[in-house]
Amino acid sequence: MLLAGPSLIANAAGLKVLSEEDLSKEVGRDGLSFATSLQVDVGSYVFTPYDTAALRHENITVRGTFCRNLMFFRVVSAAVRTSAPGLFPESSNASPPQIEYDLVVSADGRSLGTAVTCKDFVPKGSKFEFSTGPSGGVDLGWATKLSIGQLLLSPNGRASTDGQMEISGIKVEGSETPGSPWVIANLKTQSGKFRLPVGSDGESRLNLGVDWPVGADAATGRLSIDKVAFSNGTNLGAAASARCRFST
Repeated sequence: MLLAGPSLIANAAGLKVLSEEDLSKEVGRDGLSFATSLQVDVGSYVFTPYDTAALRHENITVRGTFCRNLMFFRVVSAAVRTSAPGLFPESSNASPPQIEYDLVVSADGRSLGTAVTCKDFVPKGSKFEFSTGPSGGVDLGWATKLSIGQLLLSPNGRASTDGQMEISGIKVEGSETPGSPWVIANLKTQSGKFRLPVGSDGESRLNLGVDWPVGADAATGRLSIDKVAFSNGTNLGAAASARCRFST
């Protein structure tokens, strides 16, 4: 320890203190990227917006790997706002995540359900930033580019193809530049908002949304689908929505 101390001090002496503005320009190695192998089993998740209604996700399983640089998280100083969540290197997924669960909608004593299977879920180039809001709370930046190889809706269970609906080749990306992420929330021009204001009754309430754009139009995104088909042989072909915007 005593021998290492002088060496560390000498090395640190050559370092330069960077301003927040200079640090904000570092987009290749700042933040956090990760690789995670998932083997997840969850019993159920229940959302009950009303006493007589419920949305249930049951028997949830997730298998596969999220590779590094597929998703990117970054904390931004309130004094430094980037122009947009940027582009990041894309890595191929050796084993894209597979997600399965049973979806049940209940209301007024009736229930409808289907098994949901999501194959080859790849969130390539997605990015999430957050910063303290100028008026309190947290401001968010979010850009997403993802693809889903196949989404299956199976009303008679995962093992049955009877009545099954198949949606294949789902892609979400920006519409301005082909292959770029869709910037849904931008810290500089159209930030997302996360607030917990306290009402007159003393209770906190969750506010989550996306601001109106300031000084620029909201970014547009593109959703495309290669195929929509049913187990009875009906094939609706491909579909695409070229321009979508978010604001609240």
